Amino acid sequence: MKRKILIIEDEKSLVNVLQDNFKQEGFSVVVAYNGEEGIEKFYLESPQLVLLDINLPKKTGWEVCKEIRKVSTLPILMMTARDSDEDEYRGLDLGADDYITKPFNLKILTLKVKKLLKLDDVSIYKFEDFSFDAKKGEIIIENSSIELTRREIQFLEYMIKNKGIIFSREYLLNEVWGFDFDGDDRVVDTLVKRVRKKMDKYSYLLKTVRGMGYSFDESKN
Repeated sequence: MKRKILIIEDEKSLVNVLQDNFKQEGFSVVVAYNGEEGIEKFYLESPQLVLLDINLPKKTGWEVCKEIRKVSTLPILMMTARDSDEDEYRGLDLGADDYITKPFNLKILTLKVKKLLKLDDVSIYKFEDFSFDAKKGEIIIENSSIELTRREIQFLEYMIKNKGIIFSREYLLNEVWGFDFDGDDRVVDTLVKRVRKKMDKYSYLLKTVRGMGYSFDESKN
């Protein structure tokens, strides 16, 4: 499964360069040329990352970032021709994950995108007939592939990287959802149920520790 990037930028020549670059890097690319179209494409296309210009027609990058952050924690990387600490601070304050100033080096931009998507991590876990590929966003059990949502990927990747450690619901909310999440910690239980269902006969790997939380443990006890 290719990672999908939504580019929201009104400069068509730059969009063409960015499209070619990210397609060569193996990404799926969706484009919007103004802020309103960008928000529409965000809801329609469910991208894994948004590359967002600040100076956009119809809705500014600030407005788009704020709108997306109301409903999603996906990575947002802001682009601007301005070179101002105030702009950088404002973008990060609104919830952007990173910032790059035009003109920029495509290699540096690509590295930033891969870092935000954690594509530089060792991402394949295997146990018996079970494997999890964080880059592709899938579980494979006996050669059958099951796709995961972004949140399921984040959660399972975090649990596997910290095998044997027991995490409380509150801790997992901070680590997987983020410190600004103000929902109920029962969302953790709901996510665990979804992931276990997809793990099928290997659901026992994701253990409930009564009164404490959850852990990823390869023992069958």
